[in-house]
Amino acid sequence: MFKHISAKFGSLAASAAAALALIAAPATLNVPEAKADVCPAVVVVAARGSGQNSQIYPTWYSAGAPYASNGWEGETIRAMLRTVESRYQATHGGASVMNSVYVLGLTPQDYPATYPAYTVPDVGLPQGIGDVIAILAQYASPVLNTAISAANQFNYSVQTGRKGVMNAINGYERASGCRPKYILTGFSQGAMVLAEHEKELAARGQLAGAVYMGNPMTRKGDPTTVGNTATEGGPLGWTPLNTVTAAGTPNRINYCLPQDGVCDTSVGTLMASRGNGGNHGRYFQWWSQWDNQVADAVGRWIDQAR
Repeated sequence: MFKHISAKFGSLAASAAAALALIAAPATLNVPEAKADVCPAVVVVAARGSGQNSQIYPTWYSAGAPYASNGWEGETIRAMLRTVESRYQATHGGASVMNSVYVLGLTPQDYPATYPAYTVPDVGLPQGIGDVIAILAQYASPVLNTAISAANQFNYSVQTGRKGVMNAINGYERASGCRPKYILTGFSQGAMVLAEHEKELAARGQLAGAVYMGNPMTRKGDPTTVGNTATEGGPLGWTPLNTVTAAGTPNRINYCLPQDGVCDTSVGTLMASRGNGGNHGRYFQWWSQWDNQVADAVGRWIDQAR
């Protein structure tokens, strides 16, 4: 079995290299032409999910905003932020909350998000690496499993992203002359590259909040988890750096949908996801009963910062 898994590791590494080669040349940092009177109150630092390198275009989240995003937030975070704005307007008499927010998506230079796009969720069993490998060998082929990918295919992308987060933030501040508050927003692999920077930004007095979706670092019992609060945790939730140990602010949400094997590596999720592909790709793409709770929280954090 282990020989089989080793061969799979090699094939995953080759796939990662191929995917990286297909990514367009890194874009230059796109920042608003900010002067003192137009600096945003909040910058959302957005780390898109695995393989979300195609729907890249600047997006206006408010008709009253003086700038669009740089376009690299990806489709999941874009959908979430549109929900934040529409929900705020619906609950605040038509007022805008995103009119004082700039969305800074991490570019391939700072975070490649390498990993072929997938439609079936990655699932595993958290009882130990031997059990995870056994479950993968039985059920995961040909789907790439997050636990294996995090150790192999994600490695380059995640490590580059972890170094690139503060490069992007500091580069933005140098280019714009602004020193805003930040909300960290990551989906899937993107959550992995942002989490360890919560405490760093909090120490600078600049962390307004953090929201993650489909986070492989979800720890069982994390009190900030919304949605599937009975999760057994993600494949990396048992490591020293997880959603509990990385926390730098009480303004945080770890959104885990039921039947998302990336943030819930339980046998029940594994079995329930086999027939329908699970819910990992559905955050804010299809309505879920917790979407408004997440959107309302982000709106509050922005209000607190401006």
